[in-house]
Amino acid sequence: MNRKEFIQMSSFGIAAFFFLGSGTLFGKAQNPLEDPRENQSQNPTEIIDKDVVIIGSGYGGSVAALRLCEKNIPVTLLEMGLDWEKSGKKFSAMSNPGHSAAWLKTKSIAPFFNLFSLEKFTGALDRLDYEHIKIWVGRGVGGGSLVNGGMAVTPKMEYFKEMFPTLDTDKFYSHYFPLANKELKTNVASEEFLEDCDFYKFNRVGEEEAHKAGYKTVRVPNVYDFKYMEQEYKNEVPRSALAGEVIYGNNHGKNSLDKTYLRKATATRKLEILELHQVNHITQNSDKSYSLDISVINTKGEEIQHKIIKTKKLIMAAGTMGSLELLLKSQAKTQFPIDQNIGKEWGNNGNFMTGRNWVKAFSGGTGFQQSTIPVGGIDHWEDEKYPFFVEIAPLPMGMNVATSLYLMVNKLKKFGGVSYDVKSEKLDLDWNKSHTAHMKDNAKYFLRSMNKANGGTRAHMLFHNGFGADVCYHPLGGIVLGKATDQFGRLNGHQNLYVIDGSLIPGTIGVNPFVTITAIAEYCMEEIIKKDFA
Repeated sequence: MNRKEFIQMSSFGIAAFFFLGSGTLFGKAQNPLEDPRENQSQNPTEIIDKDVVIIGSGYGGSVAALRLCEKNIPVTLLEMGLDWEKSGKKFSAMSNPGHSAAWLKTKSIAPFFNLFSLEKFTGALDRLDYEHIKIWVGRGVGGGSLVNGGMAVTPKMEYFKEMFPTLDTDKFYSHYFPLANKELKTNVASEEFLEDCDFYKFNRVGEEEAHKAGYKTVRVPNVYDFKYMEQEYKNEVPRSALAGEVIYGNNHGKNSLDKTYLRKATATRKLEILELHQVNHITQNSDKSYSLDISVINTKGEEIQHKIIKTKKLIMAAGTMGSLELLLKSQAKTQFPIDQNIGKEWGNNGNFMTGRNWVKAFSGGTGFQQSTIPVGGIDHWEDEKYPFFVEIAPLPMGMNVATSLYLMVNKLKKFGGVSYDVKSEKLDLDWNKSHTAHMKDNAKYFLRSMNKANGGTRAHMLFHNGFGADVCYHPLGGIVLGKATDQFGRLNGHQNLYVIDGSLIPGTIGVNPFVTITAIAEYCMEEIIKKDFA
């Protein structure tokens, strides 16, 4: 079967392919472009001194880079992934996964449709597989901002206060959240455009059916430029969100971090970004400085150079899983001193995927063409028995489908934990079905109420009989603010080591978390620069 036939399959055909699972592979997807770095010979170990080093270019790292550079402080930012803008390479659409589709894997790793074989390449999307959970993360300059759906949601004030009782909630909502949204270029689609645009039929159907079931819907801000999308719709500019681009990166329209915080930081001429620099472990030296053991890799993942970078001030912003792995692995390998709270209060942000089939099956389904950028949510957070927030998600595979897809965000009733397995040299997660049982109950309640009001069935062939308890886009916690660190991200037991990423949030924040991560990073860096870089 060729790709054209695949894209034209009906909703019934989709279910059949879900049932087949990952055992069927299509022919090779597009091959990566030639990269001169792949032919470099291996160099001897290079030892370099840097004043300030940031590990990771996601939300926390990007905020830290900009605020330090603005103060005329030179910064070296290490990113294990590719600088996609500098490389000149293009991101792949979901229906035609290519070199951006997976980090050094030979098969696509989307939450479904893992049917395409790939050449190994340092792609933009990675998946970390554990026994009871799969975690998707971004790789490249811009981190997770390259591959997420861009939903820029500020959490409910009361829930933020519950998660961070010692922080000044009023100041966060009057200053840090507005600042984060401004720098991230958050905007909202016009209702007129959403009503007229064929690509948002899935959202109109989702909201209409939610209202029939008695649910409240909300319009969700995004970092995708909706003015650009309106031009896309008119075919005045190259298409991206309307061309099936999102989880493998967007070529146009999306204000990812490389186009916001990092672009401003680069303009100061104080920022050095070192791509394809993978930090293996960290050593604390006798003078309390830090040495980073680094593999410089090519786009096939092969080490082409070995470096030791020494720094007096280190900011860890490698993302929740990255920062945890580095600290726990370094403790095992170099006796790196870490706090007893590291690895505690980890969670999946209440992520739970589900869906419904035969939605508007006899009146056009949810749309042949779907934008990749979500704009609507179902707010049931205040319900005492079944509290949740639901993203009305697209299924932009270029097929006429009668399926509605939902990403639920729930409260956590039980935190998980993270440790390091010395034998396997990998992280070990204390996370199982007991952590997500109440989330599944919420999903069952939601689906029953939606089907009762509108008809339809659970999307049995999606995930595990319709329930995706093992799908996680938002890992949080493990280095919690005020517990494993002080109130501003200084790691306990260290004077010049800071953690500035999602690991500071205790397991859940109730919505897509990157606006909160950005706001907390702004709050932490304001104090750190004032007190530690004066």
